Amino acid sequence: MTALLGCGVYWVARLAYADRLSNQRTRPAIEHAIRLAPLNSAYYVRFAEIDPAAALSAMRMAALLNPRNSSIWIELGHVAETNHDFQKAENSLLTAVSLDKTFAPRWQLAEYYYRRRDVERFWPAVRMALSTSYDDVSPLFRLCWDLAPDPSLVLRQTLPPRDDVLRQYLDFALERGRLDIAEPVAAELMERVSLEDVPALLRCCDRFLEKHQTAHALGLWNLLAAKRLLRDPGLQPAEGHSVTNGRFASPLLSHGFDWRLPELEGIWTVRAGSPATLRFSFSGQQPESCEILSQIMPVMPERHYRLIVRYETDGMPLQPGLSWRILDGIGGTDLLNGTGTLPASDLGEQEQQYRFDTATGAQTVRLALSYARITGESQTSGSLYLRYVKLSFAK
Repeated sequence: MTALLGCGVYWVARLAYADRLSNQRTRPAIEHAIRLAPLNSAYYVRFAEIDPAAALSAMRMAALLNPRNSSIWIELGHVAETNHDFQKAENSLLTAVSLDKTFAPRWQLAEYYYRRRDVERFWPAVRMALSTSYDDVSPLFRLCWDLAPDPSLVLRQTLPPRDDVLRQYLDFALERGRLDIAEPVAAELMERVSLEDVPALLRCCDRFLEKHQTAHALGLWNLLAAKRLLRDPGLQPAEGHSVTNGRFASPLLSHGFDWRLPELEGIWTVRAGSPATLRFSFSGQQPESCEILSQIMPVMPERHYRLIVRYETDGMPLQPGLSWRILDGIGGTDLLNGTGTLPASDLGEQEQQYRFDTATGAQTVRLALSYARITGESQTSGSLYLRYVKLSFAK
């Protein structure tokens, strides 16, 4: 019994010493560790890391000792590729894929085929990788676009029917300004859309508006509304329904056709009350000129419109420097011609009306509420309460 105990103590000490040696990561130390524990595959992996010339044989030995470890097969694949043993590299990565059903080995296999420019095997490997993916897969999308003769083929040939992958691909296309690619991806997402998809689809709507593709933006917006993923109903400009969230009943999205509310130093904004009110509090330290609220609205061309605003002010001078502008969607011309002044309201709530005409071919206008310090006057302080904003056809 004493002999067995002593033998056990010896091997524990020997293996612990071997570990300490291998952690030194020098060739003599690791060679000594291998002599002390020749069946430890990790020592051969470390040996391969410090001695590229012997890496291939070392990794083969590691795989022989630990054939169920997929990470060893992946590393053997990399070393074999570096040594131009491409058959061994491919076989090693395929072995890793067969052992490990997760994303990592499939990603490595797809990248290997990309480096080899093996298009025939690359596409199935990428699809297999994306089917098991998690987190950020945009590096794989970059490989796809580099190899694809037409990026539109990626959606049809490569992407699995997974919403998380489609959302990432939608953002990937938008970041590169490829709305032609983004549109069919968004359409596929809309077929089974959920709340998780809404932020990506709203970003897509924004890009359509930036590129003046109003029909696509409006179609996407109305589909989201129809599926009750937006709190406001859809917009129907031909019927005179052009304002979103005109009574501020819902939180402002700052996307698509909803109100956009920039963060400005010296101006605090709160949506509260029942019925809801949008309150702007001016500290007197705000920028001398700034835009405090805006909305892109779909309109009909060559029509007469009436904008109605109900509001109240508190503690503001008679001319607080507030004004509405209605900017043409393409040229940016102010259709109110500077007549959109919003005076202070000393007698409680009041209503202001403004008239304007849309141009030939107009599809959108941008309604904007701005502040500008009046020359010779101090900065405005006090509060503005917006009750509602309406837009309707005028006779």
